[in-house]
Amino acid sequence: MDNNFSFNYDEYDFWPLYHSIIKYYPIGIKKHQDFDIYRQYPGIQELEKLLDEKIADKKTYEKNWVAFLKKISAALGKNTQGTTFGFVPSYSGYLTLDSYGSGNRWNYKELHFAVSHLGKYFQVYGLEKSVLSYKNDSVPYQIENLKEFIVSPLGAYKTYFEKIENHITEEFKDYRLVPFRIGQTIINGLQILHLDSENCSINMALFNNFLGLGEQVDEIEAQGDLTYGMEHWKKQQN
Repeated sequence: MDNNFSFNYDEYDFWPLYHSIIKYYPIGIKKHQDFDIYRQYPGIQELEKLLDEKIADKKTYEKNWVAFLKKISAALGKNTQGTTFGFVPSYSGYLTLDSYGSGNRWNYKELHFAVSHLGKYFQVYGLEKSVLSYKNDSVPYQIENLKEFIVSPLGAYKTYFEKIENHITEEFKDYRLVPFRIGQTIINGLQILHLDSENCSINMALFNNFLGLGEQVDEIEAQGDLTYGMEHWKKQQN
């Protein structure tokens, strides 16, 4: 499959994703060029202000996202954890579906989700991972190994996948799921403010780099319907 951004424009309309991205990111201008021209792009400056409002402002962050995480945790009876780290263009978190292990070796099933600040978009995916934790005299560290990756309601993830979708669309009106196949495509010349990657995907631009190209997610076959959510992007019939 060609990994460049493209779609069947006779049937679908994914141009809103592209328009949201070029509104905030300069295409074809690299970071760290002379005169720091990248950061002079009006969209980058607007993005910095937007993220200050959404994330750096603690009261806004807690009202918009922390409260939402607590709400779905209570409704679904599962622990939630926020993962909005740093200067990223989304709110994000995950639901722990299951965990087992002992000592320094544990296994986790998680359902991750994110809501973009650049437009009315969200993502949901499930994963299973093993975690080895080590403590020494200097710096404790962990080694994570991705065992399973789910991109649509499937198996043990199905019920909670659908419930998370419902909670997001109830809380964030008119937001649409970005299908995994579309989200993982790249736009040539796109570089992200908070990342050093040369090749950046739609998902990286709208959400975060948790599904970053070249990471473990590329080394394991995604399970489920890679086009899940496409029906929400169909062109309106005249």
